[in-house]
This record gives sequence, structure tokens and C-alpha cells, in this order.
Amino acid sequence: MTPARRKGVALMMTLGAIAVIGALIIGVVFSALVERREAMQQLLRARALDAAELALAQNLSPSMWDSSWSVSPSRGVLATRSYPLSTADAIDTVRITKLTPRLFLLISDARVGLSPLAFARRRVSMIVVLDSARHPVPSRLHSWLELPR
Repeated sequence: MTPARRKGVALMMTLGAIAVIGALIIGVVFSALVERREAMQQLLRARALDAAELALAQNLSPSMWDSSWSVSPSRGVLATRSYPLSTADAIDTVRITKLTPRLFLLISDARVGLSPLAFARRRVSMIVVLDSARHPVPSRLHSWLELPR
């Protein structure tokens, strides 16, 4: 081989190695970006689930339960409450639906995150039965036969 051809082969090998190293670096940066984004989404989902469960628990407390719901003859959605959460980018909405005179359905819908690219939403529901004193108690065992036809 002539010296000029050797320089050409060495140049091609060097450029190929630089291209492979560049592709590896781009792959590592992209992978780190995806991992970071997924970790942020997981954190937002956990915050949304926590907020939805907290709102359900708050609505079952005697201080938050409106006694007029217990004696109301109407069925359907009785109330919709919105709760701003401790962070500015989160809100929780709870709907209280009366199914039968003693059976209620509480649905909590929490949304965390304002950005359309980084937000999470969780919906949690609970069936509630009124005890003899007309206080709400979460139904431990229920069947769909209890629901109105």
C-alpha cells in the first residue's frame, strides 16, 4: 500500500470511530432523558392517587358530610366539591351520588400538573352505606344487587 492510501484508511477508521462514539453518547443522553421523564410521571401519578384518596377520606368525616344528603329523597349527583391542594398545580373534585336511600357512591378525581406534557390524573371511587345514625361508613362487602335497577 502506498502512504497516501494508508492515510485515507486511517482517516476513514477515525471518522467511523468518532461516529460510533457520537451515536453512543446520543443514546445515553436520550435514555437518561426518557428515564427522567418517566420518574417525573411516576411521581405525579403517586401524588394524584394520594390526593384522590385523601379527598375521599375527608368527605367521609362527620364534619364534612352534609346531613341533608342523608335525608334527601332525590337520587343522582347530590354534590360536587372541588379541593385546591397544597401545591398550585393540583386540584381534586369529589362527586357524591345517591344510589338508594342508604347507598352512596363517592368519586374522587385528582389532577396534578399544569403542563399538557407532565400531568397525572387519578380517579378513585368508594361505595358508602349509611349506618343507623345516618353517618357514612365505607361498605366493606357489597354486591351489584344492592344497586338500584
